[in-house]
Amino acid sequence: MKLSNKGRWSTAGILLAANLPLLAASHLPTIVISASRTEQTSIETPAGITVIERDEIEQSGAQNLQQLLQSRSSIQINSLYGDGSQATIDMRGFGPTAGSNTLILVDGRRLNNPSDIAAPDLNAIDLRRVTRIEIVQGSAGTLYGNQAVGGMVNIITREPEAFSADIAIAAGSYKGREGYADISNRLDNGLAYRFSAKRRISDNYRDNNETDRNDFNLRLDYEYARGGLFFEQQRIDHFQQLPGSLFADELAQNRRQSAAAYAGDFSETETDVSRFGLHQQLDRYWSFEGELTHRDNDREFQTGFRTFPGSLATQERTVKGFNPRFIGVYPMANGEARVTAGADLERTDYALQTSFGPTLLDQSVDAVYAQVTLPANDRITVTAGFRHASVDNAIESFAGVDQLDDSESVGALGVSLQANDSLRLFVRVDENFRFATVDEHTNPVFGQPVGLENQTGISQEAGAEWRRPGFNAKLVIYRLDLDNEISFDASEFSNINLDETRREGATLEGSWQVRPTITLNGSLTYTDPSITDGPFDGNRIPLVAARTGRLSADWTPSQRWHLYAEGLFSSQRVLGGDFGNRFEELPGYGVVNLGSQFTTGPWRIGLRIDNLLDKQYSNAGAVGFDTGFTRRAAFFPAPERNLWLTLNYRIE
Repeated sequence: MKLSNKGRWSTAGILLAANLPLLAASHLPTIVISASRTEQTSIETPAGITVIERDEIEQSGAQNLQQLLQSRSSIQINSLYGDGSQATIDMRGFGPTAGSNTLILVDGRRLNNPSDIAAPDLNAIDLRRVTRIEIVQGSAGTLYGNQAVGGMVNIITREPEAFSADIAIAAGSYKGREGYADISNRLDNGLAYRFSAKRRISDNYRDNNETDRNDFNLRLDYEYARGGLFFEQQRIDHFQQLPGSLFADELAQNRRQSAAAYAGDFSETETDVSRFGLHQQLDRYWSFEGELTHRDNDREFQTGFRTFPGSLATQERTVKGFNPRFIGVYPMANGEARVTAGADLERTDYALQTSFGPTLLDQSVDAVYAQVTLPANDRITVTAGFRHASVDNAIESFAGVDQLDDSESVGALGVSLQANDSLRLFVRVDENFRFATVDEHTNPVFGQPVGLENQTGISQEAGAEWRRPGFNAKLVIYRLDLDNEISFDASEFSNINLDETRREGATLEGSWQVRPTITLNGSLTYTDPSITDGPFDGNRIPLVAARTGRLSADWTPSQRWHLYAEGLFSSQRVLGGDFGNRFEELPGYGVVNLGSQFTTGPWRIGLRIDNLLDKQYSNAGAVGFDTGFTRRAAFFPAPERNLWLTLNYRIE
């Protein structure tokens, strides 16, 4: 059931949500933003949140988000090349459309593109600039709106701190090389700055897959008695060759090759992001926070097909955002009541020029929302929320000029129970929605009629968290029902609305401190995504594994040494685009990764070895056409055993 476009509440249009905080090893309180869109040291608002802290990021030895998040509880990652550059985070089983159904934020700023289906650039954030990562399982339609369907990941970067400088060099497999420098300081007059620069080049695992990436980041802060200001500027230049997919016979012949049809394929992108923010205490109870964002993204690329060669194309995207909100905190007999009310206003100018002709978009996405968290007593917290969003699309394409406007409303109500000092229980129901993007509304290759329905849905969850000294465990079960899910049917080569779909599943995760120096962590996720109506009734959603798991161990034998090992598992998946479930499946796989850190004085040496056992597998695959227009299974082979060595020098 769903709310109407005019905002009438349906019987099931109320979200129940309650949160489960991660059991951090540190005794300090965990600071969380994602549950209320402002910093808080307790998680009383409705969201099931897991926090990956800075220490865990460093100890894993991960070089990018793909390595850090793969097979975490409730997360699957589909990666084309294995370096994180063409990867999408999938929560709750969306497969090929995961990039539009899992919301990725950086300090609350959207990486997702509301205008088109281009996946967020997961490598836009260097992990060395990250202080923690907050993972919200399940929908966040009230607080974050469009595209927050399966879940969200909020990457919190490090603010300027006392003077420090870092210089790092790194090298690894496939002629990979990297240089990094970072300097920050906080002055006595309230001013602070942080600047970082990085260059990374690599041939990567496949032929015709060279990459060259330059990142520059600047942050300025000014703090005063009742608030503060910040300004951020980011510049990214990224060039990458695109090796394409391989058919099974080509894979058996040479996993690293690239077909001749893709010889000239590449992508060259320039991205500039400017952001200004303010936080201000208004009175005893109320504060204001807001950000202005301007993002320019210019891309030149060529993508070939087996049936005909690619040609030069350009893509230009300008996104402007304004996100003001008011936060009220009122003391009550049983705790604090928290109110968050704000707006998300976004404007996008988009232009795509290919050999099929131009596609132009002028888009506005506007939303207002409110969320209230109330302590019913000393053990029960209740949360309610509401959002109304509208989209205006002016599209100029092969079909002419179209004005596609629409709106959606969702609501929220939530309950959590702290049963005792160790056990927390929660239930959650969350409405969600997604507006179709311009390239889903149109298909210039095959002349698809313009216009798709909005995707709407409702998510229901329940869970429990058990916390004892040295041992933590969390179980979440869920059901997600969607109407008009937006997807792509490879058999018809067109974008479609699936009639009804359902996802049911469970996630189990835990941590056990076996000894003061040894900690074991594990997670297991079960996902059953299926189409429940229409011509594909009963079939599985492509590119979603029914079972994924992770088991890791951290060992700190001394203050200088830290060792890390993890095993990842994924079951088989339906190939991308195969809604009929007629083709062979993408085989499951299991891999082992190792990491180690050695620190002495200002020096730190890190080694990361991925796919230690040299497993040959493909992380992504889809149904494609060969030169005879015959549909065949195509694969993107993952890297075999590879390593990365880092030397870091820190001045404080």
